[in-house]
Amino acid sequence: MGGYVDIDDVSSSAHRLGQRTIALLLVTTLVPLLLGGAAIAYLREAALAEAKTRLSTVLEVAARHAESVLELNGEIARLLAQTLAADRGDADLAARAAEPAFANKLAAISRRHSAVGSVIVTDSTGRIIAHSAGTPAETVRLEGMEALARALKDGSGAELTRPYVSPVTGTLQFSVVVGITDAHGVSGAVLVSTPADYMARFYADIRPFRDFIVNWVDFDGWLLTRRQDMRDHLRLAADPSWLAQALNNPADAAAPAVVQQGSAGYDRFVMVQRLARWPVAVVVSADRREMAGANDKLAAIILGVLLLASGAVWWLARSLRKSALAHAALVESLGEADAARRKAEDQLHHAQKLESVGMLTGGVAHDFNNLLSVLLGCTEALSLRFREDRRAQETTELMLRTIERGSNLTGQLLSFARKQMLFPVACDVGRQVERCRTLLTRAAGEQNELVLDLSPASLPVRVDPTHLDACLINLVSNARDGMQRQGRIVVRTRARVIPAAEATEGLGSGEYAVIDVEDNGRGMGPEVMARAFEPFFTTKEPGRGTGLGLSMVYGFANQSGGTARIESRMGRGTRVSVFLPISAERDGEPAPMPEEAPEHLEARILLVDDDATVRGVMAATLRDLGAQVVECGDARSARDHLFTGGFDIMVTDVVMPGDMNGQELALWARQRHKGLPILMISGFVGGEMNAALTLMDEIAFLPKPITRSQMARSIAGLLAAAKQKAGG
Repeated sequence: MGGYVDIDDVSSSAHRLGQRTIALLLVTTLVPLLLGGAAIAYLREAALAEAKTRLSTVLEVAARHAESVLELNGEIARLLAQTLAADRGDADLAARAAEPAFANKLAAISRRHSAVGSVIVTDSTGRIIAHSAGTPAETVRLEGMEALARALKDGSGAELTRPYVSPVTGTLQFSVVVGITDAHGVSGAVLVSTPADYMARFYADIRPFRDFIVNWVDFDGWLLTRRQDMRDHLRLAADPSWLAQALNNPADAAAPAVVQQGSAGYDRFVMVQRLARWPVAVVVSADRREMAGANDKLAAIILGVLLLASGAVWWLARSLRKSALAHAALVESLGEADAARRKAEDQLHHAQKLESVGMLTGGVAHDFNNLLSVLLGCTEALSLRFREDRRAQETTELMLRTIERGSNLTGQLLSFARKQMLFPVACDVGRQVERCRTLLTRAAGEQNELVLDLSPASLPVRVDPTHLDACLINLVSNARDGMQRQGRIVVRTRARVIPAAEATEGLGSGEYAVIDVEDNGRGMGPEVMARAFEPFFTTKEPGRGTGLGLSMVYGFANQSGGTARIESRMGRGTRVSVFLPISAERDGEPAPMPEEAPEHLEARILLVDDDATVRGVMAATLRDLGAQVVECGDARSARDHLFTGGFDIMVTDVVMPGDMNGQELALWARQRHKGLPILMISGFVGGEMNAALTLMDEIAFLPKPITRSQMARSIAGLLAAAKQKAGG
């Protein structure tokens, strides 16, 4: 009885699985809510600490910036004072300062350095004898400045003035003063001035918070900097205790910052730090409520993402329950079959299971990639919205990496099940490898050397370039994992003619373009090499590989009319060779694809996708890029819009219900609009793209999920190609 299946046991197992599935559905609903609530509570508690940490970092940067500005101004003043103090014969200081070359030098210094508003030279009485904006025709003196008086008296070191209104330019500024000491004593001074609104202008475009203020205060309480809307200099007549404590600290380097938490009527974070080498304290402040609000929004976003993820798990659990019940029904039908036909039925059952795996893989990949597309679009939008929030960026980067892993997994499953879509075009192997250089360098790792040894002769093939890139990255990644220390990975292209005598079942006679990826790693033994192309076979540690990489390479080579081979010896490295048949078609000039994703698209786009959620996210992304988007849910609506014309490009899903799918719609559109560029997108097609489409220009394909940059680059490339063709 060992060969029979107990139908009652199978039915009971199916019911138990159904009950567990219901429990899983409840858990996927409650857990995100509990996690979201906990995240909101935690982030609210962490808001204060986060604000202090970020503001402390900003204070450190602002203090270093202030120190560098004052040091720069002091160094400029010292160098100019030394130049003017040099022995120049009988020429006095006024004559030396009035020389045209020196005047041009002052003007050039003022233009070159944004922190330098003006450069002033005075004689021993404070009379201005040279100015970067032009020496005044009338006698103008700088009076009432204690720092200038001290510099003119003893000429020792650099002094810092209080804010004053320039009698030449009328701007509010403060200066670093250095005395000019020559053979006759102190004959004058050099003042290098900084406008009082310099800090407000400097931090206007790089502020870390929306409500953010940076000020410099000298030890007498005078504000050296001000907001752009202030007209007069200001002294803090009644300093708060925290500011007074900071200004009265001993002049030790790196004095500790004083933090003032917002109290009644003053809801801000303020941090103060005194500079080590100048009598100046740097004060930074930000709105505490803004920080708490940002964390509350982030917590709500996390809750929304968790709910989306739970929805995906919900759908998978329902599919698992249906599959389990279907499997039980199939086993019951086999149990009732005639014993004489059991062997044939077992073979048929096996074939049906393989087909079910392929169809289930394709269906799951299609819907799961749609879910990933929505998650990817929302996550990228959040990343752009909170680009200045470090915590938000860390969260969105983790989400993007997770979405990428999910996308890679569905791609591996489709490749293994031979359900991936191929979009073969004529391309040159060497040129394709060169285009992939950056990705291959990253896959090889920083510790390894990547060498491209490309054949100078053209090697035209007809393959899917996207899958060829994935094949190369897989091979380089495997080579990297096969090396224990710093190693060398060589990617080589060459031509190979297979004569009839050497032809095999997997590799017929003819001309082939061969891509070799070899490393000097530890190599493989005969047993491992014999199973290297088997699906799910891997020698890596658990969690480091799926065992589908080389299987995908082998499957891609076979689907492209070639094959893959491995040569390896223990301790001598490994070489994997991919054979692709030479094509009679020649690789044309590539479309003018931009190297960087454009930030703006000026185009009228017809977007066709039957999934309203995916379509909405993609439309929002395109509109955010500046495009005009018209949305359609099926081919019929798209044809109606195309009759009106006026579209620069059509973006359509491949798998769609209705009277036409995406491929048929694309063929129909190109018959009536010859030069219309078309971008085709899909999470699953189940075969090769229509040959007629692959031979047309200005048609491209992107697999879901699609990043913002991928979509922008593809659309920009297609538009540029169409424009180039129309111009040619």
